[in-house]
Amino acid sequence: MSDIYYLLKSGTLSKYSGSIILKNENETFELPLENVDMIAAFGNITFTTPALSLLSESKIPIILFSERGWYITTIFPDNYLQSGYVLKKQVEHSINLNKRMVLATQFVIGAYKNMKKVVSRMQWGKLDSYLQKINSSSSIEELMGIEGNIHIDYLKILDENLPEKFKINGRTRRPPGNSINAMMSYLYSVLYGTITSEVLRTHLSPSISYLHESTDRRSSLALDVNEIFRPIICDRVILKLINLKMMNENDFVNDDGVFLSATGKKKVLQAFDEKLRETVFVHGLGRNASYRRLIRLELYKIEKHVMGDTPYKPYVARV
Repeated sequence: MSDIYYLLKSGTLSKYSGSIILKNENETFELPLENVDMIAAFGNITFTTPALSLLSESKIPIILFSERGWYITTIFPDNYLQSGYVLKKQVEHSINLNKRMVLATQFVIGAYKNMKKVVSRMQWGKLDSYLQKINSSSSIEELMGIEGNIHIDYLKILDENLPEKFKINGRTRRPPGNSINAMMSYLYSVLYGTITSEVLRTHLSPSISYLHESTDRRSSLALDVNEIFRPIICDRVILKLINLKMMNENDFVNDDGVFLSATGKKKVLQAFDEKLRETVFVHGLGRNASYRRLIRLELYKIEKHVMGDTPYKPYVARV
């Protein structure tokens, strides 16, 4: 797969002689489109119509985030690959409670098992009792409650193994209340945007979901898939940065909450990008695949499920 280009500088994106340039008060530089298949733009970016047209023609989505990392939207050619027939099948599995529960249950099982993998060398015994509860759930609300309780216990296990200055002390979001919550909020948002971009490269509609309500957000399907990959991508990136002592006080700023500084953003995005490029062996393929490719494969599995081809089973990390 081609690269994701992380654009952290403010300025104006314009078309120039068949390419894209970013210009601001201090510099002008060219974006290497030949090796890029997604742009993640953070902060104050202005797009000219010719630039958007060229990116659309090149089928390069643009994911927009605020400077603090909140997901704003994804710009992508309208209905690039979406199929009316697949959409009908998606809706059928969403409005039929039994069919919806099958998929929603698998999303929670995938999230649960991958959280257990992350804390497998820690005191993870308190998570053991949840699988039976997941499988015996009778409603989406019950499933969401169980997933929430799993996540609370999971964070407590992480907290017991983190250094004092990086204790979670409960999940806080808007605004993040401490350094590790700042890292979590930033990376969870970037992963959500990345998954949204991958959804738009399949026949699936991003607005039809199963665990989360389809009316919650435009790309609620990305929220479903996010549950599976968040522990093994984002949380492992955060644990690596902390355990290798790569983060320090200069990587955070206090401003009505705790947020990543410019240097902090660069560090976590570099580690995140390295994780997406990291490859693991996939039994179903018989070969290695990157984590970014695994996200696309997960979406293909969901599509096959709603089409009636192959029952969906979530990706679970081997270690």
